[in-house]
Amino acid sequence: MSDLQQTNSEKILLSWVRQSTRPYSQVNVLNFTTSWADGLAFNAVIHRHKPELFSWDKVTKMPPIERLENAFNIAKNHLGIEKLLDPEDVAVQLPDKKSIIMYLTSLFEVLPKQVTMEDIREVETLPR
Repeated sequence: MSDLQQTNSEKILLSWVRQSTRPYSQVNVLNFTTSWADGLAFNAVIHRHKPELFSWDKVTKMPPIERLENAFNIAKNHLGIEKLLDPEDVAVQLPDKKSIIMYLTSLFEVLPKQVTMEDIREVETLPR
Protein backbone atom coordinates (compact mmCIF):
# COMPACT_ATOMS: atom_id res chain seq x y z
CA MET A 1 0.00 0.00 0.00
CA SER A 2 2.80 2.45 0.82
CA ASP A 3 4.31 1.81 -2.64
CA LEU A 4 1.03 2.84 -4.22
CA GLN A 5 0.88 6.03 -2.14
CA GLN A 6 4.47 6.90 -3.04
CA THR A 7 3.75 6.33 -6.71
CA ASN A 8 0.71 8.60 -6.52
CA SER A 9 2.70 11.25 -4.63
CA GLU A 10 5.41 11.13 -7.27
CA LYS A 11 2.81 11.48 -10.04
CA ILE A 12 1.28 14.50 -8.33
CA LEU A 13 4.70 16.08 -7.79
CA LEU A 14 5.79 15.43 -11.39
CA SER A 15 2.45 16.78 -12.66
CA TRP A 16 2.91 19.95 -10.62
CA VAL A 17 6.47 20.40 -11.89
CA ARG A 18 5.43 19.87 -15.51
CA GLN A 19 2.52 22.28 -15.14
CA SER A 20 4.81 24.84 -13.48
CA THR A 21 7.52 24.60 -16.14
CA ARG A 22 5.27 24.38 -19.21
CA PRO A 23 5.76 28.07 -20.23
CA TYR A 24 9.56 27.59 -20.35
CA SER A 25 10.45 26.18 -23.77
CA GLN A 26 13.97 25.21 -22.66
CA VAL A 27 12.58 22.95 -19.91
CA ASN A 28 11.01 19.52 -20.43
CA VAL A 29 10.76 17.55 -17.20
CA LEU A 30 10.25 13.85 -17.81
CA ASN A 31 11.61 12.37 -14.57
CA PHE A 32 13.21 13.06 -11.18
CA THR A 33 16.78 12.44 -12.34
CA THR A 34 18.23 13.62 -15.66
CA SER A 35 15.66 16.40 -16.15
CA TRP A 36 17.23 18.35 -13.25
CA ALA A 37 20.96 18.15 -14.00
CA ASP A 38 21.26 21.42 -15.97
CA GLY A 39 19.52 23.51 -13.29
CA LEU A 40 16.92 25.01 -15.62
CA ALA A 41 13.96 23.07 -14.18
CA PHE A 42 14.61 24.14 -10.57
CA ASN A 43 14.85 27.78 -11.66
CA ALA A 44 11.74 27.49 -13.85
CA VAL A 45 9.63 26.11 -10.99
CA ILE A 46 10.66 29.00 -8.74
CA HIS A 47 10.44 31.66 -11.48
CA ARG A 48 6.94 30.57 -12.52
CA HIS A 49 5.59 31.30 -9.04
CA LYS A 50 7.98 34.11 -8.00
CA PRO A 51 9.19 35.85 -11.20
CA GLU A 52 10.15 38.98 -9.30
CA LEU A 53 13.02 37.16 -7.56
CA PHE A 54 15.37 36.81 -10.57
CA SER A 55 15.77 37.26 -14.31
CA TRP A 56 15.01 34.13 -16.34
CA ASP A 57 17.11 35.45 -19.23
CA LYS A 58 20.18 35.71 -17.00
CA VAL A 59 19.67 32.18 -15.66
CA THR A 60 19.52 30.66 -19.15
CA LYS A 61 22.98 32.09 -19.89
CA MET A 62 24.60 30.58 -16.76
CA PRO A 63 26.49 27.28 -16.69
CA PRO A 64 24.62 24.40 -14.93
CA ILE A 65 26.43 24.64 -11.57
CA GLU A 66 25.68 28.39 -11.36
CA ARG A 67 22.04 27.80 -12.29
CA LEU A 68 21.67 25.23 -9.55
CA GLU A 69 23.41 27.53 -7.06
CA ASN A 70 21.02 30.34 -8.10
CA ALA A 71 17.91 28.19 -7.56
CA PHE A 72 19.08 26.81 -4.21
CA ASN A 73 20.13 30.26 -2.92
CA ILE A 74 16.84 31.86 -3.93
CA ALA A 75 14.86 29.01 -2.37
CA LYS A 76 16.82 29.40 0.87
CA ASN A 77 16.79 33.20 1.05
CA HIS A 78 13.24 33.86 -0.17
CA LEU A 79 11.27 30.67 0.44
CA GLY A 80 12.96 29.38 3.60
CA ILE A 81 14.04 26.07 2.04
CA GLU A 82 17.33 24.71 3.32
CA LYS A 83 20.02 23.81 0.81
CA LEU A 84 19.42 20.08 0.85
CA LEU A 85 21.37 19.56 -2.36
CA ASP A 86 24.83 20.56 -3.57
CA PRO A 87 24.98 21.75 -7.19
CA GLU A 88 27.90 19.38 -7.80
CA ASP A 89 25.70 16.41 -6.81
CA VAL A 90 22.91 17.41 -9.18
CA ALA A 91 24.96 18.48 -12.23
CA VAL A 92 25.84 14.85 -12.99
CA GLN A 93 24.66 12.34 -15.56
CA LEU A 94 22.21 10.67 -13.16
CA PRO A 95 21.29 12.76 -10.08
CA ASP A 96 19.87 10.93 -7.05
CA LYS A 97 16.11 10.55 -7.51
CA LYS A 98 15.22 10.53 -3.80
CA SER A 99 17.23 13.70 -3.14
CA ILE A 100 15.54 15.52 -6.04
CA ILE A 101 12.09 14.40 -4.85
CA MET A 102 12.86 15.50 -1.28
CA TYR A 103 13.91 18.97 -2.47
CA LEU A 104 10.96 19.34 -4.85
CA THR A 105 8.59 18.33 -2.06
CA SER A 106 9.94 21.27 -0.04
CA LEU A 107 9.19 23.60 -2.98
CA PHE A 108 5.77 22.01 -3.45
CA GLU A 109 4.91 22.76 0.17
CA VAL A 110 5.60 26.51 -0.10
CA LEU A 111 4.65 27.38 -3.68
CA PRO A 112 1.13 27.57 -5.17
CA LYS A 113 -0.18 24.33 -6.60
CA GLN A 114 -2.89 23.46 -9.04
CA VAL A 115 -2.71 19.88 -10.26
CA THR A 116 -5.60 18.44 -12.22
CA MET A 117 -6.42 14.79 -12.94
CA GLU A 118 -5.58 15.59 -16.56
CA ASP A 119 -2.06 16.65 -15.52
CA ILE A 120 -1.63 13.39 -13.61
CA ARG A 121 -2.88 11.31 -16.56
CA GLU A 122 -0.34 13.07 -18.78
CA VAL A 123 2.46 11.99 -16.44
CA GLU A 124 1.28 8.39 -16.69
CA THR A 125 1.94 8.45 -20.44
CA LEU A 126 5.53 9.71 -20.17
CA PRO A 127 8.35 7.36 -21.20
CA ARG A 128 9.91 5.58 -18.21
